Amino acid sequence: MNPERWRKVEELFHAALERAPEARPAFLDGASSEDADLRRQVELLLVKQEQAGSFLEIAAVEDLTVTAPASLVGRQFGPYRIVSPLGAGGMGEVYRAHDNKLGRDVAIKTLPREFARDPERLARFRREARTLASLNHPNIAAIYGLETGDVDCLVLELVEGETLRGPLPLDKALEYARQIAEASEAAHEKGIIHRDLKPNNVKVTPQGRVKVLDFGLAKAIWGPEENQDLSQLATVISLESSLTGRVLGTPGYMSPEQARGKDVDKRTDIWAFGCLLYELLAGKRAFRGETASDTLAAVLEREPDWQALPAKTPAKVRELLRQCLQKDASRRLPTIADARRTIEKAQRGWSGWRVATVTAAALALLAAGATWVLKPKPAAAVRAEFSRVTSQPGVEWFPSLSRDGKWLVYAADAGPVNRHIYLQSVKGQNPLDLTRDSTANDDQPAFSPDGERIAFRSSRDGGGIFVMGRTGEAVRRVTRLGFNPSWSPDGAQLAFSTDNIELYPQNNGGELWTVTVNAGEARRLLDGDATLPSWSPHTQRIAFTRWRGKPAKGGVWTIPVKGGTAAPVTGDPARDWNPVWSPDGKYLYFVSDRGGSMNLWRVPIDEASGKALAEPEPITTPAAYLAHPSLSADGKHIAYSSVLITANIQQLTLDTSKAVTGDTAWVTSGSRLWSTPDPSPDGEWVVFYSLTQPEGPLYVSHRDGLGLRQVTNDMAINRVPRWSPDGKWIVSISDRSGPMALWKIGPDGSGLQQLTERGGGYYPTWSPDGSRMAAAIGGIGGRDTAVWLFDPNRPWKQETAEVLPDWPSMHFTPTSWSADGEYLAGMVDDAESRGNGNNGSAGIGIATYSLRSHKYERLTNFGQWPAWLPDSRHVLFVAEGKAFFVVDTRSKQVRKIFSVARDVIGPPRLTRNGTKAYYSRRMTESDIWLMTLK
Repeated sequence: MNPERWRKVEELFHAALERAPEARPAFLDGASSEDADLRRQVELLLVKQEQAGSFLEIAAVEDLTVTAPASLVGRQFGPYRIVSPLGAGGMGEVYRAHDNKLGRDVAIKTLPREFARDPERLARFRREARTLASLNHPNIAAIYGLETGDVDCLVLELVEGETLRGPLPLDKALEYARQIAEASEAAHEKGIIHRDLKPNNVKVTPQGRVKVLDFGLAKAIWGPEENQDLSQLATVISLESSLTGRVLGTPGYMSPEQARGKDVDKRTDIWAFGCLLYELLAGKRAFRGETASDTLAAVLEREPDWQALPAKTPAKVRELLRQCLQKDASRRLPTIADARRTIEKAQRGWSGWRVATVTAAALALLAAGATWVLKPKPAAAVRAEFSRVTSQPGVEWFPSLSRDGKWLVYAADAGPVNRHIYLQSVKGQNPLDLTRDSTANDDQPAFSPDGERIAFRSSRDGGGIFVMGRTGEAVRRVTRLGFNPSWSPDGAQLAFSTDNIELYPQNNGGELWTVTVNAGEARRLLDGDATLPSWSPHTQRIAFTRWRGKPAKGGVWTIPVKGGTAAPVTGDPARDWNPVWSPDGKYLYFVSDRGGSMNLWRVPIDEASGKALAEPEPITTPAAYLAHPSLSADGKHIAYSSVLITANIQQLTLDTSKAVTGDTAWVTSGSRLWSTPDPSPDGEWVVFYSLTQPEGPLYVSHRDGLGLRQVTNDMAINRVPRWSPDGKWIVSISDRSGPMALWKIGPDGSGLQQLTERGGGYYPTWSPDGSRMAAAIGGIGGRDTAVWLFDPNRPWKQETAEVLPDWPSMHFTPTSWSADGEYLAGMVDDAESRGNGNNGSAGIGIATYSLRSHKYERLTNFGQWPAWLPDSRHVLFVAEGKAFFVVDTRSKQVRKIFSVARDVIGPPRLTRNGTKAYYSRRMTESDIWLMTLK
């Protein structure tokens, strides 16, 4: 189209656009009565503008005359008679047609005239069309056939309904997104990529079923992408003689690699899916600018406005969006199946809340003797305002509000290796370091009821609970053990647990104690499985978190202050933890992931009996992961920690002869939590598992993080995967059959089989030849656990296993087998350390066991997770999540070779030649926020 012609089309288009839709036909009758083709071009632009949402997305050089004659209405193509136009798009005009043979309506899409002039292109398209026609999925609009002649036409399923538009309610947005993901998953399994996934290519039928349109047509019609930078050409390429300016995608939904004209794969659909889901939730596009080029610049350079997402968006869904919208395709969510599974889990969380609400309403009706059915109304949302109190780099957490709600005490990073306690006005910006003279870790502060004292946990002088004045004076010890102190209402006592809980629900068997603040007289209230206590306001009960099973699922319980039987407050599968009483004793606030993200809930409760009086209700905050709530005396102010946690796999190049200062490389990225990697024997692959989103599946990837692939695909939670020496199997801890046990599976997901049955099994350790395995297994000879050596290649019932001898007063957990086959290395702890809140899984030292002499030898009094170096003499281990050390098993000399500051590094695993170590690296950012209830 020449520039002058385009100017006329553009002027008429804008003039028509200023008029109401019903007035446009009459206007065009008068303005283009002598130029039917001009009118048709303007009408096509109006259709495309409605579909694209902006005239800026229609290329000015696109020739709108090349697809079909001025009118096909009334034409017959084989058995199909054209009835009426439906619209136009970048890949042709669409008409409603009637199939005279089968008596049904279909959609006819005309194809560009280039097909008639290019036999090779038409032949290729027919091959592609056959592949597309093989897609048989309820969420994909079907292709029925191809009609050729003077106009080439594709016969498609006619989908009645409306195209997608946001914002939508959360449950509806997730359901539509799930169906789109299922459609994409089915297409990707056949190697078909959509390339133009967007709301206008998705319809919802009157029955509520999603139908994805035009799957794979971009490639079928235009062929593979040309290697041109579309970001400089407003998404339009000019192929001179063969094509006249075709839009190969929509700017706001094109992946960065697509916008640059690079080769694309299924990950370009994953990007577009993320854009689409964001729009369904936020009601606006993830990427948009004033011009198409501005939009592409946003795609290539900027992040979406994450704050635009609704506050109730589950953390799983927020994380999914971030994974889908990674600009580096190699870091993007690898498969659409991962997205589908995440959405299904989020739906289960959302549906659980809805079911609870409906059930409560139904029970209320029955209790009232109602004989009619009413649609239950949702609980009124709690109205609140939110403000950020702290924003320093690193961690600020465990806030405690003064009674008047004006002052806040909290713990924060004070340097690379320790935390201090800070006092700050909730409206101020200048915190006072109350423990500035301390070189220890000071954490978990709690204001006394009168606001004059602060209790806190400290590692100073061997550790314990300490108390100091409001401004940091007169520090003194109360106990020599304990974590998470909670004041009694009269300020005379503290409740605490022997187990340390910061953010991760876990089951370390903590005991519940009380202690008098002045005399230090301690009393054990509950023997085991109790953490994070909170004293009720009328000194009747203590609420606490009890972890059930392994891995733990949190639950909120209470127990009378004078002792007695503990009573559950919550008992569903959600992770409920960190309970805090309301000042009047009528509610128990707690943290839970029952709504999808880890957020704040409350339940009406009878303080005297500890019985819940109704179903929990959400107190939704903007936090993706909430922890450590604290209430003011009037109950109107709630301080909490808003936490962002990432845990990715890192690779370290080792030279154990000297300290390592760099040469690290990331294997994974993003905000999903990855844990416990193990390299394959050939060093080419790494296996690890997902801590969250979803929880528990095993994954493998190339050593550089590419080719990420999920190995397990059920609801089981797997932990601590380990490659077999021949690389044919992966063994892990799993709850697949109920109690934890050892299972093995092929790296390709085949051959799943259970290894252990009696007493489970923990920390599998292969012998170098793969003929034996060491594992901690319970229920042997009346002991809780013992280390078994068995053949992992035989059925469990045929085992004649060897049991390692007892080590008096010690608990040994093997984690690595030496290359010469002579020794096991493991973690060791003693009875005294376990009584101080450290259990066998944590370890307080490194030891070895000789398979020849059957003797143990302790190497260090600190550290965890040892791994043998290839020389069978030196052992690498991690200490306190901050540093790697190497110990010489002969001289017992220890050297630090690598350390981090605020991050936490996990168990190291070595390649066979000992030159690379793989481990998880967890980074935590936390700010203090204040909620004011209205």
